[in-house]
Amino acid sequence: MLLYTAYILSFISALIYAIFYFKKSFEIDLKYFSAYLFFMFSFEMIASYVKHKGYDNLWVYNSLIFLEFNCLFFFSREILDSKKTKKIILNIIIIFNIIYFSSNLISLDNYLTKYNSLASISGSFLITIVLFLFYKDFLDSNRILNYKKSLSFWIAFGLLFYYLGTIPFTSIINFLSAIPREIKSYFIKIQVFLSLFMHSCFIFGILWSRKQVK
Repeated sequence: MLLYTAYILSFISALIYAIFYFKKSFEIDLKYFSAYLFFMFSFEMIASYVKHKGYDNLWVYNSLIFLEFNCLFFFSREILDSKKTKKIILNIIIIFNIIYFSSNLISLDNYLTKYNSLASISGSFLITIVLFLFYKDFLDSNRILNYKKSLSFWIAFGLLFYYLGTIPFTSIINFLSAIPREIKSYFIKIQVFLSLFMHSCFIFGILWSRKQVK
């Protein structure tokens, strides 16, 4: 039930952000974030379909890692004011892509059957750094005075909560078959809860901030 709710929320958030992106209703550029939501939902549906057909779907998630984090990095770069911080994020983007492609080349034979946890953990860790940099700039700006109606604040809050919480699960994802069923179920439920909370922040943020038009 929780998993279906997470799918529904991810679809709703992707749809809402796509609508607001085309309406150009906000001061921040939503193209990269809308693309992130689209890829996350679409690839999740593809993975579910592939699994339903009885095939291994880890290659779907390995492909998603590249799109997922690059969209987030470029989106984060768009919502920052500091040129210095933008340069740092550009270096982080380069570092992540080096890790992604090199780790896939090293374990090319396992691309279809083993999750690239190194790239995923690196992406989660790096996006966490980026989000902390965002909040540092945010606290130093006048936007902090009206943070409750700041869309970028709520998006960053949901992302930070999710990616910090998802690192432990990602670390053990390739060893789930060796973990007792009860513990495995516990980790999966936590992952689903993190997803629910993140998408709830996205939906709440865009609805709460809808008056901030150009």
